Amino acid sequence: MSTAHFKSCTFAAGCAESALSYSEYCWSHLVDSERWLTVLVDALKDMPADPVALNLKKVEARGLDFSHLNLRGSSFSQAHLSDTLFVGSDLGSADMIGARFHGCDFVGGDMKNSNFTRAALNHCSFSYADLRGAYFVEAQFKEVDLMGAILYDAVLWNSDLSGAKHLKKRNFIDPDDPHKCALSETNTILAYESYRLLKHHLYDKGLYEDGSWAAYRELTMERRHFFKTRDARYFPSLMMDLVSGYTEKPNRVILSAFLIVLAFGVAYYLLNVPVPSADMARATRTGFLECFYFSFITFTTVGYGDLIPRPVAGFQLLACVEAFSGPFMAGLYVFTLTRRYAAS
Repeated sequence: MSTAHFKSCTFAAGCAESALSYSEYCWSHLVDSERWLTVLVDALKDMPADPVALNLKKVEARGLDFSHLNLRGSSFSQAHLSDTLFVGSDLGSADMIGARFHGCDFVGGDMKNSNFTRAALNHCSFSYADLRGAYFVEAQFKEVDLMGAILYDAVLWNSDLSGAKHLKKRNFIDPDDPHKCALSETNTILAYESYRLLKHHLYDKGLYEDGSWAAYRELTMERRHFFKTRDARYFPSLMMDLVSGYTEKPNRVILSAFLIVLAFGVAYYLLNVPVPSADMARATRTGFLECFYFSFITFTTVGYGDLIPRPVAGFQLLACVEAFSGPFMAGLYVFTLTRRYAAS
């Protein structure tokens, strides 16, 4: 049985619902739900090891045990399940849209690519569950334990994460490649908003290092969207990434400052800009180290006066540009460092 081949409900010709597993009727038209639940419980005890896609759409039940079963492709859409066990179950690509789970245990389950859109998760445990590629669109997390859960490539768009417990950056690491750590980024707008949601949750929990990661990925998704839509804001966004990592990476500011000093130093050397103030008529080229030194004191606005630019408007303007960039980079570094570490 697969989700694409569920039998139609035979109660009435006009019923558009599929029949429940082990029944000819959908949940709305089921005459004796208690008897059907008994049949289901007995069937679960003798479930084969092969994948069995169950249709339990809109079912309301408690205390069921689906532990260690292969239910790939099953439908629990709009079901209301309480105190139900899914420990170690294979629920890959399962349909959980609009379902309500209360006190359910999904520990160690395989739920890759499952769809929890608009699902309500209340006092559930997903500890060490594999949720790679899962959809949690507009889902509600209330006292949900996510310790050790794998959420790499998942979608968290517009979800309520206020009740998500033990949700950290490491939940989004790809177990097959520890260098990859991300939500689903196929849709840049959804990814942008998902990272923003995650960022606020992590900051609220005091996880500033993890929140910084989410903040950086948020603005990276925005830049990718600018690129796809040919928005002119792409270029300043790219520059902010290169210079400071969107104010989340202080080391980039230091590296950028060094590169600016070096670039201006090379330009000064090639153009023979600086000369000793005591010998402005000197015809010999100023050495590279002297040009680098002049670039450094210009960038830091120290201005010892031992070297000055030749009295050429273009050279003086070049020195002014570098002198302006120095305090700007210093202020950016202080801001980035404060933003990055002060709260922690």
